Amino acid sequence: MEINFSPDQQGLQGQMACFGFAVKPQRLLYDLSPSTVPLPLSRMYGEFAPRLPFEELRAAILSLGHTVELEETSRDMHCYRVSESAARIDVVLDPDPYGSGPTDPDGHQVGDVWSISLW
Repeated sequence: MEINFSPDQQGLQGQMACFGFAVKPQRLLYDLSPSTVPLPLSRMYGEFAPRLPFEELRAAILSLGHTVELEETSRDMHCYRVSESAARIDVVLDPDPYGSGPTDPDGHQVGDVWSISLW
């Protein structure tokens, strides 16, 4: 998880204000250190999968009565917005967008959620 702060928020001189946060499931694939998933979360939810398929996340969101709409596409990502929220979901479109070599079969795959952010 990343939390973003800025000292430049209007009316909060000299204070840091949070302006957004993101969950980064892409880190679960390669960062195998015990601190990647805090112990209380592991105890409560068990082992976290190394990747999050977008279709699973989309199904969960739809079951809550929201919609998921494609907002934009870049060379390597699709960006989706969740209705009635500030949630943005980045999904891998091309795991090797710059043609640097053969795709790692154990690496990120098309359709993996890269990040979920609120700004």
